[in-house]
Amino acid sequence: MTACSRTRPSTVATVAALVCTFLLTLSGAAVTVAPTASAVALTPAATGRDVSWPQCPKGVGRGYGLPMPPASARFVVIGLTAGPGFKANPCLLSQTRWAKSRHVYAAAYAMTTFPTGSQLARYRSSGPYGATTYARRLANVGFAQARFNVASLRRAGLASPIVWVDVEPYTPGWTANKVANKAVIDGVVRGYRSAGYRVGFYSIPQMWSKIMGTARYRFPEWRTAGARGQAVAKARCARSYSFQGGGAVLSQWWGPSVDYNTTCPSANTPALLSTYFHKY
Repeated sequence: MTACSRTRPSTVATVAALVCTFLLTLSGAAVTVAPTASAVALTPAATGRDVSWPQCPKGVGRGYGLPMPPASARFVVIGLTAGPGFKANPCLLSQTRWAKSRHVYAAAYAMTTFPTGSQLARYRSSGPYGATTYARRLANVGFAQARFNVASLRRAGLASPIVWVDVEPYTPGWTANKVANKAVIDGVVRGYRSAGYRVGFYSIPQMWSKIMGTARYRFPEWRTAGARGQAVAKARCARSYSFQGGGAVLSQWWGPSVDYNTTCPSANTPALLSTYFHKY
């Protein structure tokens, strides 16, 4: 995917510039969130990476040939998409095999985008929503977008209890109509959940509010600190950084060519890790 903080300097420059504008508006306040009394926290927090089409070899799709994670990575979140919706990560199979061979915790994420005119024409009447309104037609396209990714995930044999839905600016992007944008995401959520997957969201408050307004799903959250480093990423686990009312599971920061992730305290136990990852 191209993620907010995942929109690293090696990704599309226009997206990175927009995302960085949002990230620079974030405050640096840190709040400690303690695990529940019954939890036995891992020390230190589990750290890992997210990977997708940038790790494809050069010449494969838009691949940059970036390295896969080192042996120290305890988990990996693998992208199902190569940029916009309905475009599969061409290296999903090989990256899944990599995760299996190294016996790491693994999960899936997918970029989500507003449909093009041709996508709307193709999928508007073919989903679970009666295509009686514009919003319901958009929801059908969102549903189809999710099922496209589910098919990719299953073909590759990637086991994941959750699909993280990436909600961020993209070109061509979301509209100024937040109700229409939410209709797409509603369809996406239904597409994954009806296929048996949990859903979490990747975003930050500024991006979420610009695209989704005040929509609140209260699903698990994957947050980001952009290029601000691990300490700031850990602070993003605080409740005050929630963007749609959910609890923090992962937090991310990135460097010139690597996306790093850490588990948040509330998810930092073996039992909870297994809720969000499949252990190979």
